[in-house]
Amino acid sequence: MQLLGFAGGPYQTNTYLLADEKSAVVIDPGMHSHGRVIDLLEEHGVELEAIVLTHGHIDHTRDAGDLAKRFTVPVYIHPDDAFMLEAGEGVSQQSQVLFDAAHMTPIADVRMLQDGQTLTLAGVDTQVVHAPGHSPGSVLIVADTFAFTGDVVFQGSIGRTDLPHSDPAAMDATLAGPVWDLADTLQLLPGHGPLTSMRAERTSNPFLRGVGE
Repeated sequence: MQLLGFAGGPYQTNTYLLADEKSAVVIDPGMHSHGRVIDLLEEHGVELEAIVLTHGHIDHTRDAGDLAKRFTVPVYIHPDDAFMLEAGEGVSQQSQVLFDAAHMTPIADVRMLQDGQTLTLAGVDTQVVHAPGHSPGSVLIVADTFAFTGDVVFQGSIGRTDLPHSDPAAMDATLAGPVWDLADTLQLLPGHGPLTSMRAERTSNPFLRGVGE
């Protein structure tokens, strides 16, 4: 297994590529990521099999349509955020303009993620965990040794809850439940910023300290 990542776009969104010997999955292809993803696929000699979105905000989804069309692959998203794939809905008008939402490539094959679902990504079994708050359809994608956390939890912080469709109470419940229940040994791969670990966040993240008590 190989796990690669890079940041890009106006908000420096992290895009990840999970690959085995033959296939790869892209998580959260943000703006201007499609060229870099294509280069990585060619460099490692793997074929793209799917795109997975931790949530529907345009900084995480902007190039999903371009990649899905080029490689004829499905795009996975939680149903509560699926409406955001239509011309960048779910964010401010300013963000829609910044990310050129009007010219997003439509996605032909959208598939819905469900809480508790097992999803095999490039040979790695992961579990989908619904984690609303930052957005109604935010999810954690949890494997044995790592988890993609999207904009739910970052190093030392959490995702905003003052955006359209955000829910502070839902975020509190997510932090006290699904996030708090993550194993300390997991490496966390957030949607922005550096990698971290659940052990580090449990002890030092001011939004997490004490929520599970």
